[in-house]
Amino acid sequence: MRTQTFLLDDVIAPFFEKKVLTKSELLDVSGCSNMTLFRRLSEHGYFTSYNLNSRYYTIPEVARFDNNGLWHYRQVRFSKYGTLKATIQHFVDFSEMGYSVNELNRLLGVRVSSLLLPLSNQGVITREYFNGWYYFTTDPVKREQQIERRRVRLAPSPTATIILPQQLDDKSKIEALAGLVKHPEFEPKDVRSYLKARGIIVTLTAVKELFDRYDLSKKKGIRNS
Repeated sequence: MRTQTFLLDDVIAPFFEKKVLTKSELLDVSGCSNMTLFRRLSEHGYFTSYNLNSRYYTIPEVARFDNNGLWHYRQVRFSKYGTLKATIQHFVDFSEMGYSVNELNRLLGVRVSSLLLPLSNQGVITREYFNGWYYFTTDPVKREQQIERRRVRLAPSPTATIILPQQLDDKSKIEALAGLVKHPEFEPKDVRSYLKARGIIVTLTAVKELFDRYDLSKKKGIRNS
């Protein structure tokens, strides 16, 4: 009769060669019963794949989890958090701003859309609609923080502020005049580019208005005569 230690070694040793195995493969190489197999795996510790119907197994010594707690060997994927449902809950709970379906798909490498609504209905996670569904933790305080960060992320990027001539502060006016002193040949479009290079964004029409307001075209003509 094999000793318990021998049976444990029989179950564990194949993983160092093949990385991942199915239950049938483990039963074949170990020669033990189904009950004994899982007793020994439970004693040692193991992971089941969160894809491919959880058919594959590996052990802690073999799995090389990344910073997200995920590892894949060829097409087989594992999570140190357990099942796909448990993994989704973990990532949603500890996220900065929740996740969209596509973000979770990319992160986990599998399609998760069919699981998200049931998890939300079960109260495992929550969801909000922002031109698409996003999923958040059930913790009320952290959930509000996640939603606020997501709102900020989804907000349109601020465009450059258009500063009209009458809104130019003294420094900006000095910059414009300085450009004309240095470059008396400047046309309005040149002044606009000159100001833009200095962080002052104006429309071409606004620059022309500036020229008209201060008679810069006439003064330019005098300087050039």
